[in-house]
Amino acid sequence: MSYLTNREKEILAYLKKEPMISQDELAARLKISRSAAAVHISNLMRKGYILGRGYIFDERTGVLVVGKTWFEIRVHIRNSNSSGKIELEHCGFGYLLASELIRFRAEPTLITFLGRDEIGDQIYNRLLQKGVNVQHIIRNNAFTTGKRVVVKKDEELFFQVEETDNLQSLNQQTLVPKEELLRRTKVLLVDGTLPPEKIDFLTSKIQQHNVLSSIVGCSLTWLEKKGFLSYPQLFLVCSHWEIEELEGRSLGTEPEAFFPACRNIINKGLYALIVVFGEQGLILATHEDTDYLPLLPFQPPGSLLSITAGIAGGLASGYGIRLAVRRAMVPSTSN
Repeated sequence: MSYLTNREKEILAYLKKEPMISQDELAARLKISRSAAAVHISNLMRKGYILGRGYIFDERTGVLVVGKTWFEIRVHIRNSNSSGKIELEHCGFGYLLASELIRFRAEPTLITFLGRDEIGDQIYNRLLQKGVNVQHIIRNNAFTTGKRVVVKKDEELFFQVEETDNLQSLNQQTLVPKEELLRRTKVLLVDGTLPPEKIDFLTSKIQQHNVLSSIVGCSLTWLEKKGFLSYPQLFLVCSHWEIEELEGRSLGTEPEAFFPACRNIINKGLYALIVVFGEQGLILATHEDTDYLPLLPFQPPGSLLSITAGIAGGLASGYGIRLAVRRAMVPSTSN
């Protein structure tokens, strides 16, 4: 859910205790003007905490992320000698999505899996410091935290090795207790690189509980093969070349040339399709309209992951899809 000020938290607590309280009485208790109280109520409605007059509360809140987290070692080898550069970083779609959501001032909850080891402690504490809700992270003594080694030679991938035994920690037995959390979330982001059976379980719950969701890290072609393009709960962010890959042909360089293909995809049932068109802008396709949203001059395009996080944060805050996309186009700032 979107960031709340201390005053908004105070007002929300009053309203939950006394849903029939008038704005005059609320203003008197808080020692503020009635107009100030009305502004705070309006902000709570805009952010999605209140559904309308009479203080009907939306029990669905926030963004839930389900995805991998690992420790990555990147080795860059120059020429044919042994000199190069080594980088160490926390990675994985789970970690990166949660971090991006924090940049957009959302307050995400993360379900990921870490070993009870030193690296796992470091990642856990780093997420906690960022402001991520780490209460539902799965930690297991039986497996170590995931690791990945990526070696590039002259900027080309030379080889890659992953240690992902901890994926066994994410199974139906560990996910079923999280179902209530999933049911209560407003937007769900799923790591598309999880094992297929885990994605199938999560998408079945998306349909069952009608949760607005997105799947990241997998191709549009794969999503079509799985039948996910027919899910009315899904919004998807992809690159323009994925549309061409799905169509099996080049569509040119003008965004408008992609409109028919985007409409064909939307007609399968998706909630929304957002196509990143290089450094020019985005195409937003919904059942109501297909439009091109250009980037402002000198505005760098965000990554697919960043745009997805920005849209999810906007939707969780109560924005419509168009405003959520506009919000995601503005580069996020470090927290």
